[in-house]
Amino acid sequence: MMNIIVILQMIIVVIIVVFIILVLRQINVNKKIKRISPYALEPLNDNSLSFSDKLWCKYLVFVRKLGNKFKKSKFIVKRSKRYEKYIKYSNRDKIEATDFIVHKLVIASIFILIMAFSQIFTLKVIGIFNYIVNFLIGFYLLDIYLFFSYRKQAKLIENELLRAVIIMNNAFKSGKSILQALKIASEELPEPISDEFKKMYIDVKFGLSVEMVFDRFAKRVNLEEAAYIASSLTILNKTGGNIVEVFSSIEKTLFDRKKLNEELKNISASPNMIVKVLLVVPFIFVLFIYMLNPTYFDPLFESPLGYMIIGIIIIMFIIYALLLRRILKVEV
Repeated sequence: MMNIIVILQMIIVVIIVVFIILVLRQINVNKKIKRISPYALEPLNDNSLSFSDKLWCKYLVFVRKLGNKFKKSKFIVKRSKRYEKYIKYSNRDKIEATDFIVHKLVIASIFILIMAFSQIFTLKVIGIFNYIVNFLIGFYLLDIYLFFSYRKQAKLIENELLRAVIIMNNAFKSGKSILQALKIASEELPEPISDEFKKMYIDVKFGLSVEMVFDRFAKRVNLEEAAYIASSLTILNKTGGNIVEVFSSIEKTLFDRKKLNEELKNISASPNMIVKVLLVVPFIFVLFIYMLNPTYFDPLFESPLGYMIIGIIIIMFIIYALLLRRILKVEV
């Protein structure tokens, strides 16, 4: 039995090493291609797919087939609707919201396989609770990635929102309609805000009202500036008025807000740096003590009291970090 386990371990190690070597080689090739491509002629078009591309295409086919089966479940369809905002306009015909559920299940299954392989290596019996925890971590890992990725995109959208309002306002001044203004903005603005304006253009084209379209946009990006535009258009629709004057007012408000944010950013630069240093100092202090005496913290991991002390320290540090962030946060 032990010989079989040793053989399995050796096979798994060889597979992992080969996989790492192939990945490193591919990364190195991609770097060379990126470095040489500006000085090289374009090659003839080769429509043949590489092995990795074929594998990826088969995986996408599997995702689509399983996603179509998930559409039969109302619960899954309802849960998957929140992933629609992550689908780009260019991929609206290729990706569906249920595909994200399939990706999450695949990642969770990979985590379960990794746990099973680790059980072979360590020769320890892992309980069902550990498998459940790993499954949940893998299942929600994609949500965490999408959340932070979309927050980064929202920041880029916030930086370009004033420019979008200026473009639309100029279009209105030249006599363009809402639909034409949205189309012009979607063509002239960079990613990712152009993708959002393409979605709004399609919404208006399908018959949704302008205030509803901008309200949907504000909910997707979760920005105060977008919510302000949506509320201004709602008031315009109820009370009436000139859309050029409304967008001119929005443009001035967003410009003043952006200018104020830049001033606040410059003023709070030094305190923010001090806070970052204060947050890093405890970790440096712990690392310094560990380098001088590696066994200094061992008593904390040898008794329930030690674990309680560690938990209290972590909670106190989190409260300290949140208080600092709360104190320095300036509402505009």
